[in-house]
Amino acid sequence: MKRILYAMAMAAVLAVCSTGCSQRPAAKPDWFTNPAYFEEKNGMYAEMPVFPRNIVMVGDDYIDRGVWNEFYGDTTIKNRGITYDATEHVLYRIDQIAAGKPAKIFVSAGWNDVLHGTPQEVIVDNIAQIFKRIRKASPKTKCYWLNIVGNSTMPAEQLTVLEAVNAEVKALSEKAGFEVIDICAALRPGINDGTFSWDGGKLLNGAGYEAFAQAIERQVGKPHLNHVNDKEDALEVSDYYKHRVSIFRSLPNTDELIVMLGNSLNNNALWTELFPMGYIVNRGISGDVIDGVHQRLDEVVADHPDKIFLITGTNDLINDPEVTALQVYDRYEKLILDIQEQLPLTELYVQSMLPLNPKSKFYEGFNERASEINKLLEAASGRYGFYYIDIASVLSDEKGDLREDCTTDGIHLSANGYFYWAAELARGNRMMRALRPRL
Repeated sequence: MKRILYAMAMAAVLAVCSTGCSQRPAAKPDWFTNPAYFEEKNGMYAEMPVFPRNIVMVGDDYIDRGVWNEFYGDTTIKNRGITYDATEHVLYRIDQIAAGKPAKIFVSAGWNDVLHGTPQEVIVDNIAQIFKRIRKASPKTKCYWLNIVGNSTMPAEQLTVLEAVNAEVKALSEKAGFEVIDICAALRPGINDGTFSWDGGKLLNGAGYEAFAQAIERQVGKPHLNHVNDKEDALEVSDYYKHRVSIFRSLPNTDELIVMLGNSLNNNALWTELFPMGYIVNRGISGDVIDGVHQRLDEVVADHPDKIFLITGTNDLINDPEVTALQVYDRYEKLILDIQEQLPLTELYVQSMLPLNPKSKFYEGFNERASEINKLLEAASGRYGFYYIDIASVLSDEKGDLREDCTTDGIHLSANGYFYWAAELARGNRMMRALRPRL
């Protein structure tokens, strides 16, 4: 499996060298809202290949947070979104995507430029350059730009810039060879009245992404399958949690798939590309806690998964430096028992909590508690009949810290970390499905 993952990474590198070297690389952006997150996501994207059969969604927040392959039931759709990206960030990384000569590229960029105060003419020029570079690297790729969505809470001067950029890009699109999709018209009314978003448009909910997916389904070439299906949850974990759960509940039910369940370590992973077999779904939520996973278990149960790979608990320790390992384990135990009660035929794999690297501000005292929880989980595996996987030992150095070459910020993983993790999961028959009749 390690050789397969390495070959995939090399394919991406060779693709860039064979098709993208005729263009001078775009300049690296000189500002980042969240540099660690950009490094994490861009590092992973740079290692994963794009093929001519792919449809690629590239851009900023709305793209990053969409579950595009499940919105249309098509695993060839790839997500290359990075939250906080502006046009210069997309311009910086578009060559690697275009080098794969995908069938279609959808670009969403400009929102963060407006918020950052980038001049109107610079935004328009960056967008023009993005499509020029795509066209040069891959003349047959169909290209689309999703115009910038504003809302009534934005200052008047920002709305003026936004509208002007939308108009200018629309005017240059025909001669530049790309189509503009008026996603602003599709989303802004629902954002302003609170139907599509609960925070003024920063995060779209299930209804918002249903409208989004419907607005571009002609260009995608497939009908959208996601439909809003919200419910109230008692535990308020975070705004991001609320929106992510809303998206999950809007997705069509699956059956007998492998579910990657947990926190940001799952949320940020490209599981469907690391294991391109077509039957893995990502149900990670950044910032989630054990009780948060427990609260949304109904959405997972409805899919009757064949296997669940669970990793959680990190944020329980980060959010409360005084919480004990035993208290966190107690929450974990309740979650495990409930999963087994509701899904008696589902194979449950509990993965060890990962340690932190010293460069994380949460490092002090974390690893000792995490290690104690892992010992309790490993001991409980024989008692409760779940599989325990010691991912921590794979990604730890000789001191027991998260390896420097496997992390971007001391908590989250780099591409290297995900490759090591995926290789460990691939051992034996862990990632193979075992179809069986359901109760």
